[in-house]
Amino acid sequence: MMTKEQKKTYAKMKKEENKDAWFEGLARAIRENELPWQKPWVGGHNSMPSNLVSKKFYRGSNIVSCWIASLFNDWSDMRFATRKQLKEAGLSIRGLKNGTGTSIMFYKPVEYTKVNEETNTLEVRNSWFSRWYEVWNVQQCENYEDVLGQHLDGDLPMENTPESEMMTHFRNYTSAEEIDVKYGGTRACYNRINDRISMPKHERFESPVAEVTTAMHEAVHSTGHKSRLDRLEGSKYAYEELVAEMGALLVTLTLGGEYEPRANSVAYLHHWLQACNDKDDGLFKAFGDAQKAADRILEVA
Repeated sequence: MMTKEQKKTYAKMKKEENKDAWFEGLARAIRENELPWQKPWVGGHNSMPSNLVSKKFYRGSNIVSCWIASLFNDWSDMRFATRKQLKEAGLSIRGLKNGTGTSIMFYKPVEYTKVNEETNTLEVRNSWFSRWYEVWNVQQCENYEDVLGQHLDGDLPMENTPESEMMTHFRNYTSAEEIDVKYGGTRACYNRINDRISMPKHERFESPVAEVTTAMHEAVHSTGHKSRLDRLEGSKYAYEELVAEMGALLVTLTLGGEYEPRANSVAYLHHWLQACNDKDDGLFKAFGDAQKAADRILEVA
């Protein structure tokens, strides 16, 4: 029986092990140019990793974890579950040993009390409880084909959302947030001082998908304005670009569209990887900020 201190030490060790494994998977995917926001990615519900039972999409860094595992193992079904969930769904868990699954982080808001040293009174504060879990892709189950039959639920739509509809979501967002959008010139950018998105005219884009990708990238930048998520002040360039690229990917695929990466996406990722060789929490924060930005756009669009 472990003591309380031994349990804490063991939990800390496992957390670091999972964190290192997560980072190494990401580093490998960046080095081998295998991340989805470095190449065209077909939209629709089967592009977003989800839990088999709750059917809820994973979020933030957990999406990246599941994508990386799927890319390297050639899984086309994006449903994941714990061994208990798989077994209850009638799937075989034979051979699914610890370490053969995908590590994801579970977050839960918690309240705690702390003494205010200045007033000598108890204060209620909010924080987050986090814990690593291991989940397995349904295609790792030996009876996958027999139990689930097809890769996807037949009642879900298979066609991508048209680019014109995607741009309508962009316009709805900028209108709701009162963001000035100017068309003209040859480059796209977001000016936080004027709270303005500049976009080339429609006919200057090589394809409708390219216009959508660019628009969503700049929309994510705009969520960082001080009147919204207040993320831009003091934010490093490479960090903000990673947030914008990941956020644009999340928005586009969640809306059922097709994603086409910008030409400089790879450079941003390699630059950020070099800055995170110490495996700090920067990448977790970046993907968390990307999720918050995507949520902001999706909830008003």
